[in-house]
Amino acid sequence: MSIANYRKLFGVCTVSILAVSSIPGESFPDIGLYPLDKVFHFIEYSILGFFTVKCVRKPTWSLIPLILIYGMLFAGLDEYLQSFIPGRLSSQFDMLADISGIIFGSILTVWISREND
Repeated sequence: MSIANYRKLFGVCTVSILAVSSIPGESFPDIGLYPLDKVFHFIEYSILGFFTVKCVRKPTWSLIPLILIYGMLFAGLDEYLQSFIPGRLSSQFDMLADISGIIFGSILTVWISREND
């Protein structure tokens, strides 16, 4: 797949995360899976980490600190914006799951990309 397509998917992923975060809390059914929401945060940000790495031509380990900074800023913005949505709360544990996910996704993607070169 071309870098241009990965960049488009990066944009779609970013907008999708913000769109889901903008849904009022009452719209989600209470199915008693509270701890699992952290797993969902981890997965969605792992996917974002994957697309972040794939947006560059030659993924290197030196990208990881930049991706970490980006991930922290984006996760912080996401949690901050959620605090204004009815029925939603800003959570440092969600942010920790987000940051862990983007670190995992980006490290795994760089590692696999480097192995395939």
